[in-house]
Amino acid sequence: MLSTKSLQTLSNSEDGLRVCVMRRIKPEYDFDIWAPILAPSEDLLQRYVINQEISWDEFRPLFLEELHKKGERFLNFLCNLATKQNVTLLCWEKKPDYCHRRLLAEKCQELYPDLKIDIA
Repeated sequence: MLSTKSLQTLSNSEDGLRVCVMRRIKPEYDFDIWAPILAPSEDLLQRYVINQEISWDEFRPLFLEELHKKGERFLNFLCNLATKQNVTLLCWEKKPDYCHRRLLAEKCQELYPDLKIDIA
């Protein structure tokens, strides 16, 4: 099973392998593996989050293009692992609606149609 959740949510035993998919981290974050390759680039983060130059609808295809170029092999690895054990993708936003972790989970569903996904 592949799940997503906010780092602001407490961990639990059902999380399995906790993978932080953020570009920037702090020592107090609770995760097992840091995978910045699955985070938006600094430039894209700057344009979308910090400067708010682009909308979600503009961010989405740009992020997916970056993922295809740099991170799809690692995401494929995590999807394969999630067929054998629980894997949870973690990012900061409380809700997944406008968070790239949702896009990652949707891409996993595309790559592995039988994989159970829980987007939170």
